[in-house]
Parts: sequence; C-alpha cells; structure tokens
Amino acid sequence: MNTIPMFEAKNKLPLFMHQAENSGPVFIARRNKTVGVLLSIDDYNRLIAKKEKKSILECAAEFRKKVDGNLTDEEIDRIFDVRDHSMDTYESHIFDGVFDD
Repeated sequence: MNTIPMFEAKNKLPLFMHQAENSGPVFIARRNKTVGVLLSIDDYNRLIAKKEKKSILECAAEFRKKVDGNLTDEEIDRIFDVRDHSMDTYESHIFDGVFDD
C-alpha cells in the first residue's frame, strides 16, 4: 500500500496520478491517518460497475431464495414492507365506522 502525506500529494500530484494509473491506488494521509485515495479512471469505473442497484422486488426475490421455505410468504412480506405502521393518530382513525354497514 503506497501512502503519502497530503502536502506531498499536493506538491507532486502529476507524479502520484501517473503512479495510480500504472501501479494502483495511492493513499493520502493527514497526520498519519489515511483520509483519501487517488484512483485511475479504470479502477474507479470498475468499482462503480460493481455497485449495480437492485429494486426492492429483486432483493425480495433473492431473499426468498436464500430462506428457501424457512419463512412464510407473510413473514417475508412483513420484512419487505417499507410502510410506516407506527403512527396511531387521530387522522389514522378519521374514517373508522363511516363505511361500515
């Protein structure tokens, strides 16, 4: 792991950018703590490509495969229900009894 102080990165940015392109990431430290990294555009694009976002339905389908019968459909639906059911206010009961026959 190639770590350089921030002042050196500032003063020699082109050198370290070439190093990142040819040898891999260059880590930047401030007061002996790593605070940043220089990446080549190829390395960056590889990282971004791996972060494919999935929909909630795709995540639920994968989860169903993983649990494979250990949970009921109702339990799984409850896990993936993103609605807030915690509110019990006056407005949530405003139509109680109105449409009852």
